[in-house]
Amino acid sequence: MTSREPLARVYALILLTTLLWGATAVAGKLVVRDIAPFTAGVLRYGLAGVLLVAIFRRQLPDPRSLARRDLVLLLWVGLLGTFLNHAFFFSALLFAPAAHGALIPPTAGAISTNLVAARMGGDRLPHGFVLGTLLCVAGVALLVQPGRLAEGVGTMTVLGDLLFFLGGSCWGIYSYVSKVTMERVSNAATLTYGILIGTALLIPVALLERPWPALAAARAQAWGGVGYLAVGATVLAFLWWNAGLKRVGAGRTAVFTNLVPLSGVLLSWLILGERLAPLQLVGGLLAVAGVVVCQGPEGRGLMRQAARALLARALPGRCVGRGARRPPTGAGT
Repeated sequence: MTSREPLARVYALILLTTLLWGATAVAGKLVVRDIAPFTAGVLRYGLAGVLLVAIFRRQLPDPRSLARRDLVLLLWVGLLGTFLNHAFFFSALLFAPAAHGALIPPTAGAISTNLVAARMGGDRLPHGFVLGTLLCVAGVALLVQPGRLAEGVGTMTVLGDLLFFLGGSCWGIYSYVSKVTMERVSNAATLTYGILIGTALLIPVALLERPWPALAAARAQAWGGVGYLAVGATVLAFLWWNAGLKRVGAGRTAVFTNLVPLSGVLLSWLILGERLAPLQLVGGLLAVAGVVVCQGPEGRGLMRQAARALLARALPGRCVGRGARRPPTGAGT
């Protein structure tokens, strides 16, 4: 993706990224039934790294040709976005309900990205940031259902929530560091080398899980989940996310993480047949409204174009967008 890519298309890819990440919970459940968490991380990011090297082998610079500062930035990209984010999130699942993981990391990530960008990069907080963030927090809380947020509250749950917060904060800082890195090296190099570095950091911890018997006994559905996590939730999603960071900005892009719980709930309804409660529908609308408010006037216009383009592809002939042919006056519908 080049810097000349239409912004509306970049917004569309960011929206698609939230759908891909929304399905990771379903895929992750299939994987961790048979494969230990850190081993799953090595398989996911290791396979993604191999695919990225194969795809971008002619575009990747020789690591020996990179400046020392570039190598340090890439180390931070791998440490924050792959290793620490994965380690904190999966460790938190041992202590706190998964519902907490749907609320805390997206919100922490969006807030930390904007604050770091404002403090270190001199970026202005998006217009309506405070109001939009409050709407997102309220919406995501309703999406994961208030009753479930009170499950198992205790000392260990608080520890899990802290780990969720740290994981989300690492992702938020990763988003800003990735944007800075892509100003010096390409999107492909930032993503590929960052994932390879993060995988290398995960391997020693995964070996402590003694994974070989579990891998030998893993079922086909677990390997299918690994494949989805590697290709859909990592290669495609990270490429599109980084494109958004570079073109739209870290702050405006990070706010979209609040749509991940919404896409997860909708996909659970479509794929698993789970029932949607009325409060969840209200929460989804609030989360979308919060993201829209945080984008500002220009961003809202681009989001409308992106949504129109996605609908036109999903429902060809049924969506009439700008520039599309309309039926003549008096024609039947």
